[in-house]
Amino acid sequence: MVTFARNEIVSSSQFVRSFATFLQRMTKSNGEKIVVVKNNQMQAVMIPIDEYERLKSLDEENERKEIFHTIQARKNTSQSEYVSFDDAMKTSGL
Repeated sequence: MVTFARNEIVSSSQFVRSFATFLQRMTKSNGEKIVVVKNNQMQAVMIPIDEYERLKSLDEENERKEIFHTIQARKNTSQSEYVSFDDAMKTSGL
């Protein structure tokens, strides 16, 4: 679970009123985040673009690893377990 410092949590109305200030904080910060709360519920997190790009890159790398592991696991499937395209379509009702 992610934790947030008190100064990182703002109400949605405060966020709207001071958007330029919060945007400036993001451009000057090093990993700082701002959590927007509405009706006592966390709704969004604002992070610097560098942090977003880093997280996106990690997500894409993780996806590539999952695909690689799936391919490796399928290499060990015996040919007798293969299903033809036509059979797969029939099974799917297509």
